[in-house]
Amino acid sequence: MVAVRRSLPGLVVLAVVAVVLAAMPAALSDPRLADLTAAVAFAGPAAGAAIAVAAGRPPLAMAALAGTAGYVSGIAAIHGVGIPLSVAAGTGAAGVAGALLAFVGGGLDAARFLAFSLLAVLGGGAAVLAYPSVTGAEAGLGPLPRLSLPLGGGDVAVLGTAGGYHVVLAVAVIGVGVATVLLAAGPGPRWRAVGGDRERAAMARLRPLRSEAEVLGVAALVAGSCGAVAAHAAGVVTPSAFSPDAAALPLVAALLAGPAGPVAAAGLAVVAGIAGQVALPAAGYTGPPSAQALATGFLALAVVASLPLRRAGRGRVAAQPITAARSAEAWPIPAPASGSTGLHVRDLSASAGRSGPPLVVGLDLDVVPGAIHGLVGPNGSGKTTLLRAIARRPGVVLLPQHGGGFPGCTTAETLRLAARAGGCSPAEAAILADEWLARLGLADRGATLCDRLAAGARRRLELARVLLLRPVVLLCDEPLAGLDDAERQLATAILEAAAAAGVAVVVAEHDLLSLVSLTPTWTVLEADAPTVFTPVPAT
Repeated sequence: MVAVRRSLPGLVVLAVVAVVLAAMPAALSDPRLADLTAAVAFAGPAAGAAIAVAAGRPPLAMAALAGTAGYVSGIAAIHGVGIPLSVAAGTGAAGVAGALLAFVGGGLDAARFLAFSLLAVLGGGAAVLAYPSVTGAEAGLGPLPRLSLPLGGGDVAVLGTAGGYHVVLAVAVIGVGVATVLLAAGPGPRWRAVGGDRERAAMARLRPLRSEAEVLGVAALVAGSCGAVAAHAAGVVTPSAFSPDAAALPLVAALLAGPAGPVAAAGLAVVAGIAGQVALPAAGYTGPPSAQALATGFLALAVVASLPLRRAGRGRVAAQPITAARSAEAWPIPAPASGSTGLHVRDLSASAGRSGPPLVVGLDLDVVPGAIHGLVGPNGSGKTTLLRAIARRPGVVLLPQHGGGFPGCTTAETLRLAARAGGCSPAEAAILADEWLARLGLADRGATLCDRLAAGARRRLELARVLLLRPVVLLCDEPLAGLDDAERQLATAILEAAAAAGVAVVVAEHDLLSLVSLTPTWTVLEADAPTVFTPVPAT
């Protein structure tokens, strides 16, 4: 219900726009109405692109997936499969293709995935042209059975141009509404967490590849439903869905919509579609470029022009003043997994990268549950490399050196995701998130995106996030760097509370004085050679 309420403004806008579009057929001739139907069908791919972009998988394949659904549905219908089943088959095929796209491109960063998705589109277009007996090649596949409604008694009403338009509009509205709710609801925060910081999400046990497959599968279902229905409304499906122009429009609309999400992306795509399919041709524009390419180009220019404005609008928000923790008030730190024996490392070596020189050789290190151990060394001595090597072990959680929380999520969503990954029920996760926000001076910032917090507030939030994962061993990479005195005291209190709860804590800092008040023992790294570590007692 909370997610639905958060989506309510967008859903209201969607409903109003749908009513306006539903009334338009009365003012248009059949040819213009057919063009408007094609424009409205852009809503599905654009909404799909919006949720994919939020999850860090910017695709150029949404229109092609809609075209795939159209071809599969059309082929099935030509071979005698009824319209509802053929549309369902086409939509399902698009969903499977979207999930496969995620799995095959799972190891790629966002930019490479973008290029990979374009190659997939071009390959799909080539396949369409390579089998003209099946797809109709350039001429298109058709005539397809038209959309129809059963009337009972075996009678069927075949829908005309206006009826097909309204069915496409209804499917588009439902798809955009579902995409909007999903992006805010259950899986939405997890998807946005992966999109905001894939590495941090992986360390938080959020399984990025699974989330990306879910996202692209759902996005493809939304796009495919519009593509399959639009193909039957038009009576033909053509390879134009696999063109670069068609590939660009959904992504450009999603990028321009930004945080406004699927509703705004769909609206922008439909406006560009109406301009390219209806308005510019009616005004006598013949190109080149094509009217649709021109409309998409203007949308792309708007994206470029909006970038400085977006950067200027991403100001930081202030947090509540930090108050000293009362000694009688326990920090809301879940106990680590039962049976913890702490950290025990023997003869560990670590290198910078796969082929880099060894920075650490022959490490032996023991940290018992409830102890805090320091790791000291100048920049370049291998502290981060060592911590990342140790972090691969079960039960070990790493507090990264920079940032805090998931940029695409609110502070409350970040903490709830962590608590859920740590084994809490949804109700328990919500309670723990609220308790932590209050103790961190962020009680009024639960709905604030993490990347809008000041640096110190983000670091405090990140400490809470990693502790909610219930680590057996917590590795902290310079957790006190960049904090003012009050924030340092708070971070120190949290680390001491974590140790008191039974967590084995390792704190890496380049400044020995930062650790003196926190731990009685530490290990020193030398900067000029691989080092065998020797614990040094504090004096």
